[in-house]
Amino acid sequence: MAAETQTLNFGPEWLRALSSGGSITSPPLSPALPKYKLADYRYGREEMLALFLKDNKIPSDLLDKEFLPILQEEPLPPLALVPFTEEEQRNFSMSVNSAAVLRLTGRGGGGTVVG
Repeated sequence: MAAETQTLNFGPEWLRALSSGGSITSPPLSPALPKYKLADYRYGREEMLALFLKDNKIPSDLLDKEFLPILQEEPLPPLALVPFTEEEQRNFSMSVNSAAVLRLTGRGGGGTVVG
C-alpha cells in the first residue's frame, strides 16, 4: 500500500520539521499585523462632553407630530456629568467582591448565610 508509506503533510512547516527531527528550535516570527485605517472622524470622551450644551433648544425640524411622543423638553445631561449618589460612591470605593465577602463572613449588612 503506497498510502501507508507516505507521510502526512499538514500543519506549519516548522512543526513538521520538529516532528521529523529537524533542527528548528522555535517557530518563525509571525508576520506583522496589518495596519487598519482608523475612522476619519473620531472623538474622545472629552470632545463628546464638550458638545453638550444645557441651554440647547429642540430643533424646529423635530417639533413635528411624528416626534412629539418621544421628545422631552429638558434634555438629560450626560451621565458623566451627573455626580454619584452616596450609595454609588460607597459602592464605587469598595472592591468588586468586598460586599459579597462581608456578607458571607457575617460582617456585612445583609442577612445571614445558611449553609
